[in-house]
Amino acid sequence: MLETLRGYGIDTVFGIPGTHSLEFYRPLRELGIRAITTRHEQGAAYGADGWSQVSGLPGVVITTSGPGLLNSLSGAATAYAESRPMILLSPGRPLGQDFRDIGSLHETKNPSAAVDAIVGRSRRVTSGAEAVTMVHDAFRDFTHSRPRPVHIEIPLDVLEAELECTDRQVAPRPLGAPQPAPADDVRRAAEVLRAARRPVILAGGGSLPAGERLLELAELLEAPVITTTNGKGAIPERHRLSLGADLRLSTAHEFLRSADALLVVGSKVGEAELWGGDVTPAGPIVRMDIMRDQMLCNLDPDIELPGNSAAVVPQLIEALGHLEPREPRDLAEVFARMDDEARRWAPDLAALNEAIMAVVPEDTIIGGDSSQVTYMGSTTFFRARLPHSLLYMGTYATLGYGLPASIGAKLAAPERPVLCLVGDGALMFSIQELMTAVELGLDLPIVCVDNGGYGEIRQNMADRGIDPLAVDLRQPDWPALAEAFGAVGLEATRETLAEKVTEALAVKGPSLVHLRI
Repeated sequence: MLETLRGYGIDTVFGIPGTHSLEFYRPLRELGIRAITTRHEQGAAYGADGWSQVSGLPGVVITTSGPGLLNSLSGAATAYAESRPMILLSPGRPLGQDFRDIGSLHETKNPSAAVDAIVGRSRRVTSGAEAVTMVHDAFRDFTHSRPRPVHIEIPLDVLEAELECTDRQVAPRPLGAPQPAPADDVRRAAEVLRAARRPVILAGGGSLPAGERLLELAELLEAPVITTTNGKGAIPERHRLSLGADLRLSTAHEFLRSADALLVVGSKVGEAELWGGDVTPAGPIVRMDIMRDQMLCNLDPDIELPGNSAAVVPQLIEALGHLEPREPRDLAEVFARMDDEARRWAPDLAALNEAIMAVVPEDTIIGGDSSQVTYMGSTTFFRARLPHSLLYMGTYATLGYGLPASIGAKLAAPERPVLCLVGDGALMFSIQELMTAVELGLDLPIVCVDNGGYGEIRQNMADRGIDPLAVDLRQPDWPALAEAFGAVGLEATRETLAEKVTEALAVKGPSLVHLRI
């Protein structure tokens, strides 16, 4: 299995070795695969997700049976909700011992079924050959379907048995070209977009395979592009046609409703990002997606373009032909209104995000979390030049993601600056992974924005007339805690924040900047 994964380019796996998973680790050195040991399996799965986004390959997690596997499931659920590729490998009970209640080590009633309820597919294999085939199948599915995590459980007696595999069995298989859309559908879509005078593109995570061709299409149509958080950076966010990743804003909803044609590329138009808004446009809706069920989700299409955006966007460009140059759209007013609305939501978070973004290099990767500083700040005020530059999970919206995901990203792209920017509540969920970053010697600044606990929930309670309860949290001495881990700890104020982040960026190894607001 590991040789097969290596053939597809996997050179890093995440997990914690356990009594039952030892055979997974035997071939790693020989194959040149790095084993990243996190301090919790949840962090392993989040780290694998961050690594996957930046490397472009599926994240691989190796767990032991029972608690190790179940600890990883929040990360697996994140990958499922955000449509990201992940492979989880775990040992299981020997063949014939399924469901036996005998008190065996790490005994779990039906782990594969438990995982199957959360991921795209989970299977308990019965042979080594079947396990290898599942790896091949996973890569095929990631290429030609909506990417979602796959779990492979290998019974202990199968895992520890010898198996002769031919080179042909383990060699990577051709994955084929991206799937194009039917020509008639492309022609109809091109006619609608050609006739539109106020077209808009809504780009999700499924738009990223199109690469620079999406910007080419936007410029051809003179169509502004607004993205989901997973699609953030689909076109450079400082481009004149980019409206950023602000689907939560009512100004964005109003602008989308004014479109006389809306092209949705690779997005389910998720409820969690709309914050209750309606984006149904005045004109027809064209939806492009690798999965038809996604094109029927939340927003009914007039024209469906089933296929991979890597193939379908070039098809559309070709079908549109040489359009007469269009008058440049004046987006200054909508830009200003969106910016003003975002600042009114959270002026403090806007200011501190802008202070940080002013001093980080342009190619920085920001690791976020389900913290207010991320979803009311970084999603708007971090202008991403490249896709996967903001590590976030707008649908699953979990705490504890940002730090391990940042570690995974830094391992995938050591040449790029990576900065983790999260709240105090979120950071405490995974603070143990600071030790992982120290052990790996990663140049990783962490900015902890401390509002004394769970600020959003505190406000939610107050809004409902509930006297805030269980949301005000005692804080450690954050810089001292960082120093105890072997990192550099820095205390910042609003006035010194940019200076302290600049200092942290120059630190060799991990650092933590604490800002109380």
